[in-house]
Amino acid sequence: MRRGEIWLAEVGKKRRPVVVLTRTEVIDVRALVTVGEITTSIRGLSTEVSFDYLNAGLTAESVVNCDGIHTVPQSILTSKIGEIEPVALTEICSAVGRSIGC
Repeated sequence: MRRGEIWLAEVGKKRRPVVVLTRTEVIDVRALVTVGEITTSIRGLSTEVSFDYLNAGLTAESVVNCDGIHTVPQSILTSKIGEIEPVALTEICSAVGRSIGC
């Protein structure tokens, strides 16, 4: 598992794609990872980050919703789908800051 990968996860009551946000160098020594929800409900919020969803392995236009950040056990990430491009990860970092008021 690496930062920027997209996995299916059981988040709340829904199975959905998420992007791994935890730094790659600590993933092997931690049981928990921080992830961002990926959604097809695009609202135009400043905390939503668009990415190349087709290249990332998804079939529908999607965004990372940085208002939906979770720290979860790695065990709930069930299947790898793909990976988000590095430029989108940079945008996600900024959007996470906005989502928590930094």
